[in-house]
Amino acid sequence: MSESTADWRQVFGALANEETRRAYAQAVLGITGDLPPARQAKAEKNLQAAGLLTNEGLVDAGVYARTLSVGASSMPKEGIDRFLDADGRIDRYPKNYGERLSLLRSIGSRVMKHGEEINEPDLTLRLEEIADDAVLLRRYLVDYGVLLRRPDGSVYRLSDGSD
Repeated sequence: MSESTADWRQVFGALANEETRRAYAQAVLGITGDLPPARQAKAEKNLQAAGLLTNEGLVDAGVYARTLSVGASSMPKEGIDRFLDADGRIDRYPKNYGERLSLLRSIGSRVMKHGEEINEPDLTLRLEEIADDAVLLRRYLVDYGVLLRRPDGSVYRLSDGSD
């Protein structure tokens, strides 16, 4: 098996199954598996997929260190970054009003420049790059006063505080 990082969910998922866990314990102890051949093969395949065994059926002693190093190497997110995924898209909206307003202001400045006016379809396209539900995000931006909308809904612009 390559030195790739194992996904902790796959490791725990494999070990949650009694037969797979038994096959893993027997592999670690160097004991011949006692499951019926088809079930032993299936358990070993699951262990390999989880990264616990190499393709040759040997115990991968480094899987735990590699899996743990992924979590340890990432710094905790701070500020509005806590609400964004690795691609900078909204992962969730803050419950706290101030944090939500900060997030929305940041998003507003990402999608528009001051003085720029944009129609609804073009704004929605820009917001789709940031959120799964662009319509909800557009509504939040208007409701929280980050964007201003003409009464007829035809044009949006950033609020600059002088309105």
